[in-house]
Order: sequence, then structure tokens, then C-alpha cells
Amino acid sequence: MNEAAQPTTSQYDSSAGENAAQRPAPLAAFLLLLALYLLTASGHLYSPDEEAMYYVTRAIATRADVAIEDGDLVPMPLREGRDGRRVSPYGILSSLAALPFFALGAFLAAGAPVEVYEYLTRFGVSLLNTPVTAATGAVMFTFVVALGYGRRAAWLAAAAFGVASLAWPYARTFFSEPLTGLLLLCAVERAYAARVRRDRRALLLSGMATGLLIATRIAAAIALPFVALYVGMAAWSHLSSHQNGAYTGTGKRLRTVAEHVGLWSSGLVPGVALVVGYNLARFGIPLASGYSDEASAFTTPLLTGLSGLLLSPGKSLFLYAPVALLALAGAPLLWRRWRLETSLLLSLVIAHMFLYARWHAWDGGGVWGPRLLLPIVPLLAVLAAPVFERATAGRSVGTRLVVGVSLTFGTINALAGVLVNPAIYLNMGIPRRLIYFDVAHSPLLAHWRIAAERWQARYGVGQCILGDGFYFAEARTTMLPRMTGDQGVIACRSDRPTLLTIRINDDRPAGAPPGNPMLDLAGRPMALRDGQGSMVRVMVPPGEPLVLRAKPFAQTIPGTERQRMVGLRVNEIAAVDDRGVRLPLADAAIEPPPASPRYRWGWYFVPTVRHTTDLWIGYLLRSDVGPFRAAAVAGVLVGTALAAGVAGMWMVFKGEGYRWKGDR
Repeated sequence: MNEAAQPTTSQYDSSAGENAAQRPAPLAAFLLLLALYLLTASGHLYSPDEEAMYYVTRAIATRADVAIEDGDLVPMPLREGRDGRRVSPYGILSSLAALPFFALGAFLAAGAPVEVYEYLTRFGVSLLNTPVTAATGAVMFTFVVALGYGRRAAWLAAAAFGVASLAWPYARTFFSEPLTGLLLLCAVERAYAARVRRDRRALLLSGMATGLLIATRIAAAIALPFVALYVGMAAWSHLSSHQNGAYTGTGKRLRTVAEHVGLWSSGLVPGVALVVGYNLARFGIPLASGYSDEASAFTTPLLTGLSGLLLSPGKSLFLYAPVALLALAGAPLLWRRWRLETSLLLSLVIAHMFLYARWHAWDGGGVWGPRLLLPIVPLLAVLAAPVFERATAGRSVGTRLVVGVSLTFGTINALAGVLVNPAIYLNMGIPRRLIYFDVAHSPLLAHWRIAAERWQARYGVGQCILGDGFYFAEARTTMLPRMTGDQGVIACRSDRPTLLTIRINDDRPAGAPPGNPMLDLAGRPMALRDGQGSMVRVMVPPGEPLVLRAKPFAQTIPGTERQRMVGLRVNEIAAVDDRGVRLPLADAAIEPPPASPRYRWGWYFVPTVRHTTDLWIGYLLRSDVGPFRAAAVAGVLVGTALAAGVAGMWMVFKGEGYRWKGDR
């Protein structure tokens, strides 16, 4: 290793004053990212994996246990544990970290019906990764500056990770990858700090972060040998470079390496103890992982997995995290200054890619982008730091243009994953082969098509809209007939009066209560005829919604065990304005949310439920939590986000000792 690449204590100490002046900057990055993530949170879970981790959190919070015991569960990949109990195969750390968020949801649901408790505790747990991902951006900021790059470069790195990559959509989930990414970055950053500062505490913290990785995802143990090797090589190279020319014997070097690696390894103890304790609680065996039946699941040909993860239009890391392209250019530049650190970062990136390329589910399942590679995205942003530095120096217009395009492209792609639930598109019946490998079917394009189509269906003019309260159509190829809940809203977006002709049916099974169907227009109710059907003609003034109401009864959906509360069957709707122009029907119907979590989970993503966006506010308004609780939840989120955003901006522009002038 050449002399220029060697860190020295004097080099570090000489910048101590500057580093002290920069301390508010990582906190500002954390606060700004936190504000963004809170305002764009989803407020729900996305997958059976998350549900399994949620139920572990719930079991710990309510029963001080880890077994999952509930009679109304979504389908989850559970295992049989000791005494025949059902347990989750996933790491325990995310479930433990979510306990305060679960408690917040339970507090807000105090005294409410069980469906409100189910909704708000899941809402709370879904927020875990908002501070986790924001903290990852802050640690990255610290790391980039510690490597000798300016604050502007650090801001670009934080933005490339936190806003212009798949990290933003995953900050809205309860998946374990965001926490894995934070711990992996902390392990590397603290190991580097221990090297340049000869800080034993930083070395211990690096070991702790590495050990907790295993308690988060068992596959994350792949990082352990690489970080351990870095610690050993850092100790060896330090003796080679800081002895004032004196020869240091091999024995002394080996003892020093053993001391450093031993101290680092002692930091592994909390994470390993957590894993062993969780295994004993689940299976009664200390080394059981819950994945023994999947040990032989690395069946994907390596080139197939790598091409999918790196080159496919539907899953490419370079498309979902364009900072990866900048990392290719930045790595050789970083190598000139920090060879050992560059080797560690590249080794971890390559190891994760090869590991998951061979996994039978290399795509990460029905999710947004290459989910399994999310933990390496912070490392890629660090590798790209020299490119960001050159862009902020202003000497290369081309570099600035490339970085600007990369950040813009990445933000547009990330926003597509924020606005539309990824499972909607994946449940439209399109073969995964096309979604992953056909450009025209890539989710990066499809999500914007879905968003535009749903926005047009709900807000477009010159049409009549089947709105809230309608269930999904009985056949996908037709918009009618369909059932309403206790009410169904029809809104005609025309600047002319519209004549609506509606054919309804209130034929009810024996034992069902009378429907007493009514039509409500501008607050004026009108009784409708019970029985086999009736034809209603009504002139609707411009901008006035028409509401069909009926007392609902329980109906079992054919082919399922699910029940829903339905009111009227609407067979036909025709709309003609006062000039004789026929208005088309648009489908923006959002059926009433099911009370059961088993079905509420699917309500967020089935294509027949026409949510306009995948943001928490839209779901909260339909959640039946009541106006007081809805206002309390919105107040907590918006208030926290605004406070974080204002504080972050103040630190950026007005904070003491934080000046942009002359800083690169």
C-alpha cells in the first residue's frame, strides 16, 4: 500500500476543528430524510414476511413470547418450533426494534374496537424504517466527510441513496433490508474510524454492528469475514507505517493483529447471544436458523441471477439505484486514496451480488426492484464519493451533468415505487418473465402508467365516476354489475347537468334485513323500490355527487371464505348531459376496507381496489378509526415531519458553525 493511501493520526487531528464545525450536518441530513419519509409513509405492511415479523413484535409486546398464536392470520412462511408452536424464520432484531412503534399504535388504539387496534399497530410498525433509513443517510454523510471529501459531496451521496434509489420506497416498509443496510454501513464506518483514530471503542462498535447484522438477517453473516479481514489488515498495515522506520517483528505484528481482531470479535457477542437466545426460544436448539430447509435453494445459474440483478429492465440495480453506475467510476478514484477501504467496500458489494444471484428467489419476490441488494446501496454511494466531489468542484461540466441526470432519473424511479403499491402491478396477471426482462413491461414504466390512469379515472373531466363504496366488478372485463357497501358514490365531472339512468337490484337472501334503499342527492334523500329491481332516472347538477344507500347484509364472496357487507347491486348506469352527449364511466371505486387483517392486507394492493396513491393519508381517511384518532395519527406524523424538516433546514442554512461559503 503506497504512502499516500495511509491514514495518519496527524492527518486526522489536523482536521479536528473542521470536523467539529461539521457535526450538525449529519444530523441535518437525518432530519431532512426523516421528514420526507414520514410525509410519504405508507402506513401499512406489504408482504407475508413483514406480517410474520409484525406478529413476533406483537407476541413479545403482549405475551412476552415469540410464538405466533392467532386464529386470524394472513398467509405467512412460518416454521414449526418447539412444542409444535408456529414461529417466524426471520431475524429477531427488526421485531425488537419495532416495539416502540407497536406501543405507539397500541396507545393510539386504546379503547377502540379490535379492527382499529389491528390497523394502528401495523401502522406504527410500518414506520420503523423511516428513522432507520434516515440514520443510514446520516452515517453515510459522516463517512464521506471522514474520507476527506467535502460536505457538498456528502450531501449528494446522502441524496443519491436516500431519495434517488430504492431506499426511499423501502423506508415505507417493514422489511429487514433497511436495518441490515444501516448496520452494515456502521460496521464499515466504525472499523474505518478505528483504523484512522486508533480508537478501541470504534473497533468494539464495529464488531457490535456486525454481530447485530446476524440477528437481523442470517444471510448478512456473509459480511463477517470481510470486516474481520479488514480489521486485521488495518492493524498489520498500521505497524508497517507508523514505526518511524524501525523494524517490527512478525511476532509483534501478529500479536497486535490478534488483539485488534479479538477486541472486534468481542463486539459480536451481543448479536450472537441474541441469535442463540432467539433460536432457543423458537426451536430449543441454539444453532437452528429457521432456514435449514432452504440451505439447498441456491439453484439459480450464476449468470442468470447476475444478469437479472444488474441488467434486466425490471430488476436492474443500475436502474433502481443509479448511484451504482457512479460507483463504478468512483471506485478507481477512491482506490488511489483509500485502498484498504475500497477493497472492503468492493468485496462486500461483490459478495452480496454473488450470494443472491444464486438464490432461487434472486428477484426478492413480488417487491420493488432488487430488494435483496438494498443493504449494499449505501456502500455504493460511498464508493461514488469521488465523483460527487468532482461534480461539486465545478471543474467538469460533464461530471456535473452525469451526476444531475443520475439523481433525477433515480428520484423519478423511486417516486414510482412510492406512489403505487408494487404488488398492484404484480397481481395483474402479467407473466413475471415479461415484467423482469421486457422493457415495455418494466415496473419503472408500468407504475407511472398506473398512476396516470388512476389519476385520470378519479379526477378527469367529461366522465362519470364510480367512486367510494363500490366493490369490485363481478368480471374483470366489465365495469358493471357490481355491489355497493352501505353506500356507493357516483360523481359526474361535467360542467353541464347530467341525466343519470341507474338500474339497481335489492333482491336479498332469506333472513337478511330490509335494505330500505335510498338515493341521496345534495342532501335530499329519495326512497327507492325494494326487490328485484328498479330503474332510477335523476338529473344531477354539475359537481353534485349522487349517493346510493342501503342497509347492508353479510355476503360470502364466491370461492372464498371471506364475507363482506353489501347493500345494492348496480346492474347498469347510463349518463347523458343536457346536450345529449353521452358521458363515459370511469372506475375509481375503493371498496370498504375489511375489518379482518387477513383481508385488509390484500385490500391495499388488489388491482380491483382503485387506490389513487399508496400514501398513508388516503388509507387513514378510510380506516374507520374515527375523526379523533385519525387527527391524532395525522398530527403525530405531520407534526414530527414538520419539526424535523424545519430543524434540518435551520441547521443547513442558519446553524452555528455551518457555512457553505468556500466549502466543497
